[in-house]
Amino acid sequence: MVKLRAMTENDFPAYRTFFIEEYAQDLASTRHIPIDDARRDATHSIDNALGAGPDTQGVKLWCITPAKHDDTLGYLWVGLNGPVAWIYDFCLLPQWRGKGYGRAALTQLRQTLIAMGIQEIGLRVASNNPGAKALYEKSGFIVTGFNMSQRIN
Repeated sequence: MVKLRAMTENDFPAYRTFFIEEYAQDLASTRHIPIDDARRDATHSIDNALGAGPDTQGVKLWCITPAKHDDTLGYLWVGLNGPVAWIYDFCLLPQWRGKGYGRAALTQLRQTLIAMGIQEIGLRVASNNPGAKALYEKSGFIVTGFNMSQRIN
């Protein structure tokens, strides 16, 4: 149903723009900070973590596409640390959500990581995203802890 295509330098600017806005909305909502501060934090986050874009060491960036053509349905950013992979970002573009592509992408990711020798996949899901939590649980993920924070200023 889907394939994971390695993200190129040409793909990266669109992903960066999408990531910044999606992550800023998440930060503003879950951490209760002004959207301008959230956009600044999201920009800082991606620029620090992916300074070399798709060539950044220790990560894999993929575009999620339909199996038969290269239209971008969404993106995956996965960090690799020995036998463990961490999903830093997994998103479908809004028009492709709720159509089974998310579950198909996670299945494809699992197969790809197994072929790479990865033994475990971890991730964080926002507390205000029950749809994502349900998708991950249906795909075999289990809760292993909780992220917590407190605003002190």
